[in-house]
This record gives sequence, structure tokens and C-alpha cells, in this order.
Amino acid sequence: MTARVKILIEGHTNIDSLGDGDKEQTQPTVTLVQEDDLVMVVDPGILESQEVLVDALKKEGLTVEDVNMVFITHSHIDHYRNVGMFPKAKILEYGGIWDKTSVEPWAEDYTENLQILHTPGHDYTGISLFATTETGVVAICGDVFWRENYPADPHDDAYASNPEKLIDSRKLVLKKADFIIPGHAGMYKNNSKESAEEEISIEYIEPKIALRCKKCKREMKQKDKCQCRPFLCFRCCECALDCYVCSCSHRVF
Repeated sequence: MTARVKILIEGHTNIDSLGDGDKEQTQPTVTLVQEDDLVMVVDPGILESQEVLVDALKKEGLTVEDVNMVFITHSHIDHYRNVGMFPKAKILEYGGIWDKTSVEPWAEDYTENLQILHTPGHDYTGISLFATTETGVVAICGDVFWRENYPADPHDDAYASNPEKLIDSRKLVLKKADFIIPGHAGMYKNNSKESAEEEISIEYIEPKIALRCKKCKREMKQKDKCQCRPFLCFRCCECALDCYVCSCSHRVF
């Protein structure tokens, strides 16, 4: 028996169309994955109301208590805020599989039809789920892609912690998947599978999409971003002195 994949709620974002004074609006795509006794929700996200997700599950003949696993593609709050909706579910994220207060590692070959791979770049904690279904392999990859081929240049991902690693993660997804469920849109067919081995330039390119620091509101370029909190500039970085990713708040400028 292969896995079953169904989009429960199609996500959206307006980051590429923001004008001066506009507020960023975002919602991740929420996906249901089922295999044998496994009932998994991927990225329960941030919603106007949790009832939207409750109703989407009801249409599939399920309740929140039927969900026994929640999969988080990366640790940006718009993808995991509603993780507490599911009282009987374990949580699978980059750091392991959590069952109440205990945690254990996950295996890449999670089940016969589900594979989990580390896909950093948008965020270091990025993981993608590859599900073998009757119609092919579906990659649920969070913000490795926000929507189909977007951003076209990984350097234009204003929230990316490492565009070069994001390029490698995109190559991996394009090589393995027949269909892709991106972070903020509906599923699409991967028409690049045969050419995924082609080289992609990784020379530094300034982002075309401007991002402002969430704290001081300064416009940021890639080099201005805190590496582990890319929504903040290095001036406003809140990293502790023992941060293993960066210490940009302590930079002299």
C-alpha cells in the first residue's frame, strides 16, 4: 500500500507584491499524509481560526484526535504555531520525534513509503518529506520553494539563512520528486526532474525583493541579515554569546 497525500489547506503569501506600508500576509500549505495506521498533518501553521483546519479534517472523515503525528518542515512560526491542536500526536521536526517530554531520532527511511531528508537553506532546521504515492513521489518541502519556481533565484528568498545551501536542497527535491507541495501554494508537477543535475550558478546576487528588519524596520540586503534570525538585521540580532550559528549582535559596526 502506498501513501496517500492530500492538501487540506492551500497556503498563500504576498511577500512579492508588498508596497510601502503594506503588511505581510502569509499562511502555509497544510497537508495530510496517511499510510496504514499513520495519520500525519504537515505544517499545521498559522490560520485565521483553528476551526478551518478542524473542518478540513472533518471532510476527510477525521478529527484532531485521529492525528497521531505532526510533521514540521522548519522552525518558522507560520508553519508550526498550531502544533498543540492535536492531543494524541507525536511531533516530528528537525531535532527528533517528540512524545510528550521524550525525544528520539527519526530515520531517513521513516516507513516503506515515506522518506525524510534534511533540506537546509531557507532555514537550517529544514526537512522535507518524500511520499511514494500511486501517482509518483510527492515532496512536501516547506519553503525550499514558496510556490512553483518561486523565488526563481534562491538569493531572492529574503528569509533564507543560506542561499547556497538552499540551491543544493532545491536540486535534491527536483531530482527525487514527481510532484512538489511548496510552502505557500498548491501542488504542482515537477517538470525539471530529468534536468535536476544541471549546474545552478551560486554566485552572490543581491536579492531583488526588499526585506525590512522586523525590529528596526531598516531595509536589509542578504549581508545585513542575522544568520539564525534572518527576519532581523545584524544590528538587532538577539543571539546569545554562546550561539553556535552566529554572533552578529556582537559585531563591531
